[in-house]
Amino acid sequence: MIRNERDFAEWFKENFEQFGFSEIIRKDIGICPDFIMLRNDKEINVELETYSSNFVAHNHSIECVDEIICLVKDIELEKPILVANNIKYSLPCKVTLSIDEDIYSKFKKYCTDNAIMLSKKIELFMKKELEANK
Repeated sequence: MIRNERDFAEWFKENFEQFGFSEIIRKDIGICPDFIMLRNDKEINVELETYSSNFVAHNHSIECVDEIICLVKDIELEKPILVANNIKYSLPCKVTLSIDEDIYSKFKKYCTDNAIMLSKKIELFMKKELEANK
């Protein structure tokens, strides 16, 4: 079961042939591109994302990739997006929030300065509220 990008990368290392690749030239999850692959004697820069929109959220440069491979294609990008099909995954739910811009900016900086993952902080708040109001 794939739960995050790291799990997806491990799965990809074992299943890259289904995307027409013959070889992994370089793998380095964490640096864009995540993989440099070989297909038809040509090097292809590949970024793996659980959601295609994470490519934008992670501030990747579209110039550094040839293809994006994802589990869920939720946006279009300027490069080809391939979807890995027939994979069991359990990903966090993506939600859209409307928050005062000034408060959001300050809280985001607070989270960055204190090594807090913003989405996890919100998730814990929601869980605490649910438990308090059973």
